[in-house]
Amino acid sequence: MTGSARWPAPTTVGHDLRRAGTRSVRRTAVALAEVAVSVIAAAALVALGRLLRLNPVQRTDQVSGLAAIQLRLLLLLAATVLLYLVLSRAWPGAAVRISAAAVAGLATGVTAAGSVVALRGTDWPLYANLGDAGNLQRWAYAVIDGGAFPKEYPPGFPHLLADTARILFDGDVPKAMKWLMIAFVAFTGPIAYLAWRLLLPPLWALGIGVTSTLPLVDPYKAYPAVSLIVLIPVLAKLVEVVQRSSELGRKRALAMGGGLGGLLAAAFLLYAGWFVWSSVGVVVLFAVVLVRLGRSGGRRALAEGLLVLGTAAGVFLVLAGSYLANLLAAGGTTKDTYFYFDTSTDPSYFAMWGGSFPGPQRTVGWPPLGELGGVGLFSIVLVTGLGAALALGSRRPAVLTLAACTASAFLLRYWYASHMARDQAVQLYPRTSAQILYCLIALTGTAVFLACRRLHGRGRTDGDALPAADLRQDGHRTRAVVVGALCAMGLLFGMAGSATANAYMPQEPGAGTNGQLSWTSHNVRMPDGTCPKYAEGGRCAS
Repeated sequence: MTGSARWPAPTTVGHDLRRAGTRSVRRTAVALAEVAVSVIAAAALVALGRLLRLNPVQRTDQVSGLAAIQLRLLLLLAATVLLYLVLSRAWPGAAVRISAAAVAGLATGVTAAGSVVALRGTDWPLYANLGDAGNLQRWAYAVIDGGAFPKEYPPGFPHLLADTARILFDGDVPKAMKWLMIAFVAFTGPIAYLAWRLLLPPLWALGIGVTSTLPLVDPYKAYPAVSLIVLIPVLAKLVEVVQRSSELGRKRALAMGGGLGGLLAAAFLLYAGWFVWSSVGVVVLFAVVLVRLGRSGGRRALAEGLLVLGTAAGVFLVLAGSYLANLLAAGGTTKDTYFYFDTSTDPSYFAMWGGSFPGPQRTVGWPPLGELGGVGLFSIVLVTGLGAALALGSRRPAVLTLAACTASAFLLRYWYASHMARDQAVQLYPRTSAQILYCLIALTGTAVFLACRRLHGRGRTDGDALPAADLRQDGHRTRAVVVGALCAMGLLFGMAGSATANAYMPQEPGAGTNGQLSWTSHNVRMPDGTCPKYAEGGRCAS
């Protein structure tokens, strides 16, 4: 060897590997921090709600409780903004992710804290042991005792309720259901945020993913909404992985496809209705995606995409195939004859719904009169957002998935509603309102996101070089935008959460509102034989 011999390669390669490993560790740490902070923020509001000593059946106490929750929300929101400002100096990207995750937790922690106040003094969940609440409790007892419940109903929640009762509540199913429903409400925001983070940057995942869930939050039965919230972004991510399977590499693409198939199976076992409403659109969607893939990338790209899709389907069938078989077997024989308020309203109206306890909606005229041919401004904004999203992102996985699931829900909604008179069966078609509204809100938000991305791209080229002073100014501007977004969304989520919590505060059954669900929980004898603390007149029904 001569004196001029060099040995750069091993040193350079080792240095690059160490840097790559460090970056990977940092990304994992920040992702875990997002999850932890979001969950902790939601749990913190629930814990603070438990500290409120109020009489939940008195209206003055209810208002005080709602205001106290909002006060605590403001303090936690201020702490979140302060945390962002401190972290943004050294880790600007991580600061945005952590603060957005915290606000996502606060978003639905408000409603969960309201449920804690509404059910203070009783071990019953909403509606005690009546209606759907009673059915779920009976099925959980059946699971504990080794019995059976209807095969066509998703087994996820009854089994989860039974396990929660056995492990945490010494077999007390009603008490387990009360706290499990509160937990589902509290963690709806974090789940929505994390699911949409598969597709969007942090603030957009917060603004689109969490905002679109606000009409779906239902303290009485919270888990069906969680299933829908997970289904749409996970399907969109699967479309993206199928489209990019060749460039991702086979090993990574298959791993992602299998993971997404597992998430879809979990959502399906929790509640299957959204899969039924989306089925037609999803089949057409993947057919279109595969045809496009074959045309643009040839047979090899098509084969890679089919392999990823097959892996996702295989994992799904392994985990949920037995229940899918039960659902398909019952599909031709199960007849839903529950006619309620929403089944007698205009089937083209989806912006709001009344459910089993519509209250004042019975007397004010429903749907409310719209400004343009009977259509309200809110619906017009959503339809405009649909058009804009299709115009700006017709090839984007999120837009394609949202549009396909919206069209599918409309199609099956009108199909079942048009046969309602002939068959004297509802087949749950009014529940498509939730899916349609969720998808259209998300499409409208996505349209705004795509428009902002396009405007930002026009404002600066890749060759722009900014002096140090401009870079500092850019950093100040970014922090101002983030702080403004966190404050605005935090206040919006707080108001929406308070409105939902208020709707479920105890109210006598004569009013015909959702308040009768919690009123019943305070006036039915508990499993231990005692009356709830705030039972009317100290007496309760068996």
